[in-house]
Amino acid sequence: MFVCDGAVNLQLISQVDKTIMNVAFHHDVTVTRQSPAAARNPATARAQIRVFETLSAAEPAWRQLEAAGALATPYQRFEWIDLWHRHVSASQAIEPLIVVASDPHGAPLLLLPLARRRKGPLAIAGFFGGRHANLNAGLWRREVAEAITAGELRAILSRVATEHRIDLYKLMSQPARIEGVANPFALLPNRRSPDDVYSATLHGSTGEEALRSVLKSSMRGRLRTKERKLQEFPGYRYAVATTPAAADRYLDAFLAQKASHLAAQGLPNIFDDEKVVAFLRAACHEGLAEGRPVIELHVLESDAEVIAIFGGVNNGRRLSCMINSYTPGEASRWSPGLVLMTHLIARCGEDGVGSLDLGAGYASYKTFFCKETEDTFDTILGVSAAGRATAAALVTSRGLKRWLKSTPALWAATKTARRLLNRPQHSTESNARQ
Repeated sequence: MFVCDGAVNLQLISQVDKTIMNVAFHHDVTVTRQSPAAARNPATARAQIRVFETLSAAEPAWRQLEAAGALATPYQRFEWIDLWHRHVSASQAIEPLIVVASDPHGAPLLLLPLARRRKGPLAIAGFFGGRHANLNAGLWRREVAEAITAGELRAILSRVATEHRIDLYKLMSQPARIEGVANPFALLPNRRSPDDVYSATLHGSTGEEALRSVLKSSMRGRLRTKERKLQEFPGYRYAVATTPAAADRYLDAFLAQKASHLAAQGLPNIFDDEKVVAFLRAACHEGLAEGRPVIELHVLESDAEVIAIFGGVNNGRRLSCMINSYTPGEASRWSPGLVLMTHLIARCGEDGVGSLDLGAGYASYKTFFCKETEDTFDTILGVSAAGRATAAALVTSRGLKRWLKSTPALWAATKTARRLLNRPQHSTESNARQ
């Protein structure tokens, strides 16, 4: 059992349960845990809890966990969160609130990469990255993730909320399992997120074997036929960004293509933000010289243009899609995004990357490669009276969104209405005159 370094003793679970309340939640995510005997693991016998309010102060513990192969998703890489905070969240008055539990010798057991922000009168703790982080989680030593109890988690959150005046925990888009281990936060009351994540487990020791493990021979043949059409474009090639200049060129192409596609659909552009673009550019550069960019860019291109782009975060075990797009030009006739995926999967196989995901939310192209959907869940914990009231509203809103998305006719109508509402005024006037 964890014993916190300070006023909160995790044995006082009955008091903790009165402090943190989860309004209108129930368990929607089912996980399998080890037997209760696992809680006697010596690694979790006693721990000290520290909260760091700068990323630099938390970095040593963070690096130790990363080096030890802690359970995490690629979005918990220190550089990803550091760059996000530097370019985006710091300017929004969002402050790091990094929770670290360490054993009596000072070795970190777990790290919760949280951030604190104010919204009106409320102080809210959540993950970094907003809509640009598809999977949020802590960093966990495996034996700790398997042994920690719901009561211990509640006590940690209760102490942090008390000492840092948190009204509400808003912990969104968490995977039910992290590298095959049940996410400890699934022990707390939670609800399914509006979108699941589409993923694929890659098998084999070569690129060709990895590709065969996710695509039937008939589909591989169809995509080879399409690629032969693409090969007719002068200078056609598959490439990975290895220099800052190449990364900038590919990112600029993505931003232009994505803006064009979203405008055509009447959808808002979440990349139309100079701070987000600065983050993306910095993340495409950071680590490039060492061959480990924070965001790696894969493309199909010709001498004339970038045809298709995929950008993802990679922790060596999993590659997770952050951005993708393709040209609106002539080459789009030959499914360049799907062809690019075949190269990407083969590259993962050669590099020993065991899994790939194409992000949250349904899209038909994802189902060609991803036969698995990973459950993701939200944990929304109201602490203060105002926080509990807000939690109830959030639960209702997120539940409605999932219901809409799981009802095809309603979701199609919602998207149509959204396109009409976001249609540029001059287009509406032009249509009215016709």
